[in-house]
Amino acid sequence: MMQPISDYYSVKSFIANLGGSFIKYYSKPGLPAWDSLPPSIHLLANHANPGSQDRVWCINDGTGALAVAMAKKAPQVSCSMISYDLLAITCARLTLAENNMDNIWINSDIDLSHPELQEPNLVIFNIYKGRNLNRRILLHTWNALKPSGCLLISGANNQGVQSIFKDASHLFNNISVLAYKKGNRVAKFIKENHRQIDLPDWTSEPGIALGTWQTLHVNTGGFSSDLVSLPGVFSYANLDTGTALLLSTIDDLSGKKVLDIGCGYGIIGLYSAAHNAGVVDMVDSSLLAIASTQENITRHQFPTCQAIPSDLLSVVRGRHYDCILSNPPFHAGLQVDYQTAQALIYSAVSSLEPGGHLQLVANRFIPYDRLMVEVFGNVETLAQTPSYRILSSRKVHV
Repeated sequence: MMQPISDYYSVKSFIANLGGSFIKYYSKPGLPAWDSLPPSIHLLANHANPGSQDRVWCINDGTGALAVAMAKKAPQVSCSMISYDLLAITCARLTLAENNMDNIWINSDIDLSHPELQEPNLVIFNIYKGRNLNRRILLHTWNALKPSGCLLISGANNQGVQSIFKDASHLFNNISVLAYKKGNRVAKFIKENHRQIDLPDWTSEPGIALGTWQTLHVNTGGFSSDLVSLPGVFSYANLDTGTALLLSTIDDLSGKKVLDIGCGYGIIGLYSAAHNAGVVDMVDSSLLAIASTQENITRHQFPTCQAIPSDLLSVVRGRHYDCILSNPPFHAGLQVDYQTAQALIYSAVSSLEPGGHLQLVANRFIPYDRLMVEVFGNVETLAQTPSYRILSSRKVHV
């Protein structure tokens, strides 16, 4: 049976002993390890010791608990929490308010170039999934960090933390691994004063180098275009086979209202607009994805499209669509997560016009068809390969 839809959208509170302080924080489904703080966060909290006058960046904190731990260690510290995830930012705002923190600022600028992001003395970085996104952050951090400033990096071995340590060693000096915990490790890096270095080749790669985009060419179903994306966006360097299969099943959209959920760099919505959809809303909780989609909308001048940061359909509640399209995620971090897709399917039915349909990509091993029958009373397989199925359900009742 499907979990109640409220389970996904509900924000819950937790208490953790972090860095020597008991901290109440908020989290929700959709975030990686949403109901507990990962060992990497505990390692950073235990080994980061900011001074009272330090300017600290907390990158990929998740819930805001790590930033609060830093502020409790040094109450006069100036701290910026940096996140690219709308869900994390929503939870962090609640966490900061709960702990009465007015010296922590949340930044969502994708280039870490906001004028209020002052040069840090200390950067605390809980790595992301995806080496090139981590490399992008390392380069931004190296440019921003003050000479003699300190970078602490933590993450899981199975998430590639040792590769990130190696990448960081090409930019920073005085490297030391500080601790290990449950398959995670934390290391310290120092930016040398006036040190001249030869930047590694990866720092000039598109999407990693400052102010650049990854470019990919898409040619499918009469839609041929160069699009842009960023590391951290799903399949950011090429059109994935599941989405390509979905696009091959889309019928005439002339004048229809379309919603693309989990839009990534916007290919499904842009394809819909190119095939004469009347209105195209594209939503994603990743701010990197929204920035990529907005850049593509601007470059290709699709006036019927808009990109909106949203936790699934939360921002577009009250709007109704003829067609909802999605290649839904089934991972939150490294964990398999079905709750997000369940919430998407359940939410979609109330956002469709009578006769409208939900059409999505399903990995063959995930039984989305059962969920769709439970919610819509019908499901059809439009196409399939050994890896994917394209499933469609129609709203047959008012």
